[in-house]
Amino acid sequence: MGWPQPKSLIQTDNTTALGVANKTIITKKMKSMDMRLWWLRCRESQGQFRYYWAPGPTNHADYPTKAHPDIYHESMRPTHAG
Repeated sequence: MGWPQPKSLIQTDNTTALGVANKTIITKKMKSMDMRLWWLRCRESQGQFRYYWAPGPTNHADYPTKAHPDIYHESMRPTHAG
């Protein structure tokens, strides 16, 4: 539609995944993630995504992948449950 948009920010706490997406790590035998890898790289080269690293505690995508005590879930409700 012609409306300019800024790059979408994609945060990760995995330095290997970041290196693969940013082409700073040479991939050799990664057939299992070949299609996804090239899609991510294509989007970055088109200027649609910007990948960056941040430590795990500030990574909101990291929250559902860990087992936390009830108190932690209650404190995180405003941030994750809307």
